[in-house]
Amino acid sequence: MKKPHYGWVICITCTLLLFVTMGTVSNGFSVYLPYIMEERGLTHAQTSSLVTLRCLVAFLAMLGIGVYYEKVSLRLGTGIAACCAGAAFWLYSVAQDYRLFCVGAAVSGLSYGLGSMIPVSILINRWFYRHRALALSICASGSGIATIVLPPVTTAMVEGISMAAAFRIEGVAIFLFAVVIVLALRNDPAEKGLLPCGEEGEKPAEKTAERVSVGHRTMGKEIWIFLGCASLFMGAVGNPGFSHLSVLYTSEGFNPATVALLISGTGVMITVGKLIYGEATDRIGGCRSSLLFGGILLVGHVLCCFAFLQNLPLALVNILCLGIGYPIATMGPSVWANDLADPARYSVVIRRLQVIYAGGALVFASLPGILADHFGGYLPAYLLFSAINVLTLVFVALAYRVGRRKG
Repeated sequence: MKKPHYGWVICITCTLLLFVTMGTVSNGFSVYLPYIMEERGLTHAQTSSLVTLRCLVAFLAMLGIGVYYEKVSLRLGTGIAACCAGAAFWLYSVAQDYRLFCVGAAVSGLSYGLGSMIPVSILINRWFYRHRALALSICASGSGIATIVLPPVTTAMVEGISMAAAFRIEGVAIFLFAVVIVLALRNDPAEKGLLPCGEEGEKPAEKTAERVSVGHRTMGKEIWIFLGCASLFMGAVGNPGFSHLSVLYTSEGFNPATVALLISGTGVMITVGKLIYGEATDRIGGCRSSLLFGGILLVGHVLCCFAFLQNLPLALVNILCLGIGYPIATMGPSVWANDLADPARYSVVIRRLQVIYAGGALVFASLPGILADHFGGYLPAYLLFSAINVLTLVFVALAYRVGRRKG
């Protein structure tokens, strides 16, 4: 039997990486927000500011990520990023006041900024010639898996032991995962004496023709503006929108155990949705898949505005829509760069789009808490997210329209 290409080991390792650097510090951490607010006496704005600080540091880290990975290899650099997540959870475990939570949030931002989709996208681009979107979707499911596993486990530990103990236990697990990542990851196929997955069986004439056909793609000013706006707005709705789901439902009267199950259910659907999104992108293209999944995400954000009804069946439908729609937030910029950028400049384009995405998350991270303090709840924030979601779809469609015209 033919041995599987090592690229799939890289894919699984990157999945674990995103479980740590995105899943634990962002999606998984959101479950702690109501407990931090209650046990440590933080206001809505202070609680949201932890997300803001994480996003700020992630944004700054992404600005310097090019220099970072010039100094260290992808293998070592992602290992350090994973260790930052473990250090953040240790800091959270000993935090008794707002200031130390801020330090933990800043360290978690380093993990997110240095170890998330930018290095993973570059690794998948190096290791896969074919099935890139599918491989990327498998990797991106790491954060969704974290959203499945962590909410019920975290809630059980916090309710049964303590919040500090839950942080410590998860921190130890993260450090163990970091060791696995460093041991398994390789920077490129040459280190294993291999060609990228799918390239070894390619006929030279076919390979040359395909690379020439895509090699002349250039991203003009219009495409940059449209994709920049799409990435900015996707960051605005994707990161803060998910991070505040737990406090949205808790503040509208759902009990914590139900909220934990809802968040976990969202994680299940995000994991499934990412795989579907990757396969759909390979089959129908990035434009159609982005508009389809972005439209489903829009429905989910609209349904969030009806959380005040405390209707569990409606909440379950919302989970379905959000879970299937959120993959575009994680994978969208990578897919758009792969479709519209010159392959030789892929790493530069994806880095810039991810920085813009992080900027959108940063700008809007504290807004839900500020609006909640002003209006008494999180519903106005999700009305705003719905409107921004519409703008995102418009800019994606415009970018692809210009791309087709120039192609």
